[in-house]
Amino acid sequence: MSSLKILFLGGLAIAATAVFLRVDYLEKKVGSQKQELENAAQHITDVNAAIEKAKNDLRIAERNRAEYFTKLSDTENEIKNLRNAVSSGAVKLRIKATCQSLPTTATDTTRDTEAAPRLTEDAKQAYFDLLSELQQCPAQLSLAIKTLQGERGL
Repeated sequence: MSSLKILFLGGLAIAATAVFLRVDYLEKKVGSQKQELENAAQHITDVNAAIEKAKNDLRIAERNRAEYFTKLSDTENEIKNLRNAVSSGAVKLRIKATCQSLPTTATDTTRDTEAAPRLTEDAKQAYFDLLSELQQCPAQLSLAIKTLQGERGL
């Protein structure tokens, strides 16, 4: 009878050890799965934050774009109004130029020196084109700076 008790107790000890090892394995497996779930949840949080940042960057870019086109439109209207004022004669373009000194012995009395200098039509067009480009530059530069600042997160 005592060998039967020893055998029974040995079997009980083996079974208890097996149950303990199985519980330990399951606890580790649950802990590993818990960590995977936490990692997945963190990844989802990071992705959602990146999506929100992208949406915000897009809103800023759209606002900058709208601001740029507003400035561009205002500039074009200003140029158009100036062109119309010059064409109607309400505003005159004046040439700011200086001439080199002529020798005192040279006198040309055949030219009309009383007439005010005037721009040719090509020169007027070139002036308006240049003025338009010059006024567009700050708006383009501002948009480029804002875009770069948005890309760098400044």
